[in-house]
Amino acid sequence: MKQLQTNAPSGLDGEPTFGAYTDFGVLRAAIVGSAEGLALPPFNPTLHHYNDEVQRALKKSGDQPLFVADVMPERWEKTVQQLDQLAALYERNGVRVYRPRPYSEPETKYLSHLQPGHSLLYPADPVYTLGKRYFELNIRRAYRRKEVFPLRDIVAPMMAADDQAEHIVMPAPQPFDPSSGGPGPYLEGGDMICYRNHLFVGESDIASNRAGTDWLESQIAADYQVHRMPMKGAVLHLLGAMVLVREGLLILYRDELDCELPGPLRDWEVIEISDTEAKAYATVGVSLDEQHYVIPAGLDRVNEELDRRGVEPVPIDFDYVGYWGGCVSCATQAISREP
Repeated sequence: MKQLQTNAPSGLDGEPTFGAYTDFGVLRAAIVGSAEGLALPPFNPTLHHYNDEVQRALKKSGDQPLFVADVMPERWEKTVQQLDQLAALYERNGVRVYRPRPYSEPETKYLSHLQPGHSLLYPADPVYTLGKRYFELNIRRAYRRKEVFPLRDIVAPMMAADDQAEHIVMPAPQPFDPSSGGPGPYLEGGDMICYRNHLFVGESDIASNRAGTDWLESQIAADYQVHRMPMKGAVLHLLGAMVLVREGLLILYRDELDCELPGPLRDWEVIEISDTEAKAYATVGVSLDEQHYVIPAGLDRVNEELDRRGVEPVPIDFDYVGYWGGCVSCATQAISREP
């Protein structure tokens, strides 16, 4: 792949400016996830997005978190390597990369009475950058709600330097047993896809719900039209079913949607994918710009379809990161994109 000849927009100190707009705008700065301290929560039936092997390991751990580096050291090391490789790919192409710090000891205990464990693998889920707004959201799984704290430390200086930046914290979900149930509100970044002044938001029984999208709409209705997209729940997030690759082109796993494509997307060209390609995370990639799409390795047919349409696929080995239930876009929180 030819490296992009771009320079990140910056403030007086040379750092990228805060703000992300359309999902395929030129990527200038991003947070890439970390496997540091990865500890998965004790087994419960709501963790069905983990594969069978992980679920068996969680059951063996009883009521204690599963510390992956101790129990699966080789798999953990490969996960670390692949996240580092993603960060290096971004940096080679002019993207300023940030990595979350480890949790403090008090942070590891946050909400542990509801669900112990902690992860920083997938920073796309607990927060979302929409224009100059930075949202801290409510993930259904209580052990992941602490992820906002290390991420906040990264974006706080950027927002402080921008008098237009707005930090919005979602109201806490109503207590419920199990902690992932109840009315919420729940809203997860993996369910949110932005195109100009349109925001497409997935809704399901396993991630974002109607209470979450109602709250979101109340915050942004003056500037964005929210398009609710009900899902069947075979994949965790909307990004597991759809990605906007560039203007006028999307990749779609149509079988997961419990709705038609929203009006602004109905005239777009669609690359349809199979169940197998969806499970290989074909839609869970990241556009560096309108000509380059970072995609997990092994999706040859999808790569050919992209290439035919003038988009260069940028394959990356990400199977070890994907083993835990997410992929490239999950591990990437875009905090600076061109409009």
